[in-house]
Amino acid sequence: MIRKVLTLVALGAAMAATACAPATRFEWGAYEQALYAYTQNPEGRSVYKTSLEQAIERGQKRNAVAPGMYAELGYLYLEEGDSAAALEHFQQERILFP
Repeated sequence: MIRKVLTLVALGAAMAATACAPATRFEWGAYEQALYAYTQNPEGRSVYKTSLEQAIERGQKRNAVAPGMYAELGYLYLEEGDSAAALEHFQQERILFP
């Protein structure tokens, strides 16, 4: 009897723990951490750019690219002087989030 009660308590605790994880609609990747690191150290631009590219790639697999990701990456391309890539990313952002 005690064994059944302990099993039920353990099962209930496991179910409660799995319900705590927030579900996100969009793929953000490590965006927040990468943006913070980039603002603290602008020399880490390539790490930030890679983080955005990875988040977009993962988001494309789930059809859940987060709003602003393409625009942010486009802005980085524009700052680097690659206006063609920047325009492509800005257009993709506009298509996904009119």
